[in-house]
Amino acid sequence: MAGHRPIGYWLKELDRLINARFEDDLAAAGLSRRHWQMLNSLAEGPRPAAEVRDGLAPFWNDSSEWDIQLAHLVDRGDIADDSGTLALTETGHTTHQQAFGLIGKRRRAMLDGITDEQYIETVRLLEKMAANMSGAGPSD
Repeated sequence: MAGHRPIGYWLKELDRLINARFEDDLAAAGLSRRHWQMLNSLAEGPRPAAEVRDGLAPFWNDSSEWDIQLAHLVDRGDIADDSGTLALTETGHTTHQQAFGLIGKRRRAMLDGITDEQYIETVRLLEKMAANMSGAGPSD
């Protein structure tokens, strides 16, 4: 394996590229990656704001980002906040569908030349590595 970059390099590089490309695609629709995550979290129906926030917490740079991003989507008319329960508005559903198309196209491009089996095995291996590194041990 001499001369090959380690897995940490490729994980960071892929994460950087995913973020950059998704941000570029979403920016055309006036959205950020965080906006997309919030919209997608509500695509199946209304949810408590705290539940959505907590589910997306690993992606925020700091805790104030949630309030800023949510306010932007409420101001745009994409999300309605009814006493702490968030839901997509009709406009939000349209925005989500448009963004879903952009993200889907980018994901398909990312997986070009990779079989379903290769993808599933890669995810399984990454999950196992994460479990090993967390001290939880391998999961079977």
